Amino acid sequence: MRLIRNKKLSQLKCGETYILKKISEAEFLLYAKKEIAHLFAEGVTQKNHEKFADLLEIIHATCNLLDIDWYECSKSKSEKKWSDGSYDCNVAKKIDSFDQGE
Repeated sequence: MRLIRNKKLSQLKCGETYILKKISEAEFLLYAKKEIAHLFAEGVTQKNHEKFADLLEIIHATCNLLDIDWYECSKSKSEKKWSDGSYDCNVAKKIDSFDQGE
């Protein structure tokens, strides 16, 4: 099962069949975690902006559920990009000084 938007249910066409399950907030968080990975994979594979929009909507819904202000998240994102830069194609692992053979 995958998360579904609430308005999508009212747009069902004649003959379409879905199994619908009302889930708890804790279950939503578990489904959101899986759905984020799934949508990211679909968005990258299909180069589909709508998949990334769905990804952002699930993150937004998760913030609302956890009572985290979406505006503050966006503001922090901008501030961190300005102060720390953006994510490019780089990875790093911090090595403690005692691991360097000193």
